[in-house]
Amino acid sequence: MMRSQKIRLKLTKEQENLAWWYSKVSRNFWNLLVDIDKRNNKGEFDDILSTNGNQTYHSNFHNREVYSLNQSDYLNLAKMVVAKSSEEDSEKWSWYYQPNQSFIYGFLSRELVKIRRLNKGKLNFRNIDKTQPNFNVVCCAFGDKKRPSRIYLKKNGKLQIPTIGGVGFGSVRNAFDLSCKKQVANVSFDGKYWYLSYTEDVGSTATNLPDYTDGIGIDLGIKTLATVSDGTNVPNIKTFRRVRILNKRLKRLQRKVSRKYLINKCNKHNKTKNIIKLERQIKLIHRSIKNIRINHIRKFVSELVKKQPQYIAIEDLNVKGMMKNKHLAKDITNCSFYTIREHLIRKATERRIVVRLVDRFYPSSKTCSTCGSYKKDLKLSQRLYHCDNCQEKIDRDLNASLNIAKTDNYVLA
Repeated sequence: MMRSQKIRLKLTKEQENLAWWYSKVSRNFWNLLVDIDKRNNKGEFDDILSTNGNQTYHSNFHNREVYSLNQSDYLNLAKMVVAKSSEEDSEKWSWYYQPNQSFIYGFLSRELVKIRRLNKGKLNFRNIDKTQPNFNVVCCAFGDKKRPSRIYLKKNGKLQIPTIGGVGFGSVRNAFDLSCKKQVANVSFDGKYWYLSYTEDVGSTATNLPDYTDGIGIDLGIKTLATVSDGTNVPNIKTFRRVRILNKRLKRLQRKVSRKYLINKCNKHNKTKNIIKLERQIKLIHRSIKNIRINHIRKFVSELVKKQPQYIAIEDLNVKGMMKNKHLAKDITNCSFYTIREHLIRKATERRIVVRLVDRFYPSSKTCSTCGSYKKDLKLSQRLYHCDNCQEKIDRDLNASLNIAKTDNYVLA
């Protein structure tokens, strides 16, 4: 079984500057690879590609010849970029000018896996304003002090991390088990603190679980985040007093920043110190709301799987299509439906609970959960479902969750 761990790091000023630099390198190199993949040619990179062994890298930018890069091409591209950093005309690649070149190769070998996996889908550039600063650690194996590329606990109680050095850290939920095999290690910044995140394989954790109960269904919504078929209603965090206060403060600060942009006639590339201070306050408010949302979702999912149902059925929503509604797009984003689904699948797998993904076109709200009749003219404003066939009166969301729980129109997650 895989277990995730997140540790708060206490970096010095020098280590923090180094972490910011590595994050910048990660973002720029990712964008470089995405740009190559999108163009599918190497015309703009003639100055950094050269002969390697028996294979000659060449391109014809003017004729637009299509060239598909394989894994060795990506690795050789990184080596050429690093080698080019010693030449005078390489200001374009100045963000590689650091002595620790092994980081470049280690980072690329892991980012390449993402690139090749995402080739089937859509590749996006990492925006400096929207992307969370992060970078992968050179080596993800823990505990071997003889190898400098390992993460291990030092005698002074600090955590030795490659490329950064020995750092202090906060409380740890689970003690470091060096016998566990670590799979992924990542250093990230959430707007206030730096964290080390990793997953580890703890092996089989089979225990004597209680007997399974009946399956349950979950109907996701905006006003009520989730309605469970056993009658439980999970409220949306926008009804919380703390979130309402934060949203009110957020709007006030955003208006204040907008006025300062107009008064000073500046843009995002030319900011005053007051604008930078206000934008930092805005980021911290977004961070607080995000933490409240994630904590609320985790509590809901944990309480759900503790009931030990035989299966959990949830809708396979088309969130991308729902986001096209400009009136509800913001509220749908704040609900984090995909986060609920992924966290539910992970926690249910740990307890050997089956997760069913119900077809998104299944009319769960318009079908009577008692007699199964279909009501075609049900409007969204009608929150109480009244069946014309059996005269059943039931809450619309509860009726949908009951139908989701017992339908056969599903696939396993």
